Amino acid sequence: MIAIYEPLWQPGQKLMENAFLPLPILDNSSAAWREFRIFVDFYRRGEHLKSGMTGIFSPKFRHKTKVSGSAFIEFVQQHSDADVCMINPFPMLPYYSYNVWMQGEIIHPGLVQRAQSLLDAAGIGWDLSLTPRHNQNNLLYSNFWVGTPAFWELYVGGVLNPIACFIEDHPESEVVRSVLQETSYLVAAPFLPFIVERLFSTYLSLHPEVRVVPYPMGENAALDYCLTDFQRTIVSHMIPLVKKADALQCYPVELIEKQRLFCKLAKKYNDVYFSVNKHPHLIELPVDQ
Repeated sequence: MIAIYEPLWQPGQKLMENAFLPLPILDNSSAAWREFRIFVDFYRRGEHLKSGMTGIFSPKFRHKTKVSGSAFIEFVQQHSDADVCMINPFPMLPYYSYNVWMQGEIIHPGLVQRAQSLLDAAGIGWDLSLTPRHNQNNLLYSNFWVGTPAFWELYVGGVLNPIACFIEDHPESEVVRSVLQETSYLVAAPFLPFIVERLFSTYLSLHPEVRVVPYPMGENAALDYCLTDFQRTIVSHMIPLVKKADALQCYPVELIEKQRLFCKLAKKYNDVYFSVNKHPHLIELPVDQ
């Protein structure tokens, strides 16, 4: 059985995807943690053991991916031998960022140092400066993944839960205060959820033995999912260069620096553009009247 849950944290909030299962959030006191809190609590209750593949997807799933919940579940059913299946709603990003941490540091300055300090304090032995290339095979934003009970144990149990334990046990530490500091975003949010969001791709890149199957977004997805014409121009220019480097598994320094430059330019453009235009990922959730 495949079980994908949709968190419901507002009074009267209704499911956005009928193919998903409701996951009422009765205690939203850790709202700053965003989905991180939900994943850890779900794991601690042992809910991940009840199905063959389990995931927790934001109500914005279809709005971001342009894929129905039932279509994604059907895709997962076709890959029952996988450890984890995923769908990345930002297929354009790997063309102008080398990995999730390059993009994250440019969008949220100071994120990498805070993430490294948190990982060190929680006993997760990763050196983020050594994170390899992330491409369409292991790149994911928005936590849109479903995994087996064994994968949940390895990733959520082995990585996310120790981080949560450290934060709970040391709420006044400098490390915890730094990751709960607010960063610039569409809505008020601390660094923590943006750090956690990037741990999934990092884990996959460090564990090539994991059988991961990404949802096929289509040949033109990198351009079709762009949010602005400027972003589309950058991606169009970078596609042939990046595809060649990925195919050869050889990334020249010049290409990495070009990605860094375009990522910075994209941020500057977006900061201006979305200051006067509504971001397409900001939606109102339906509630019972």
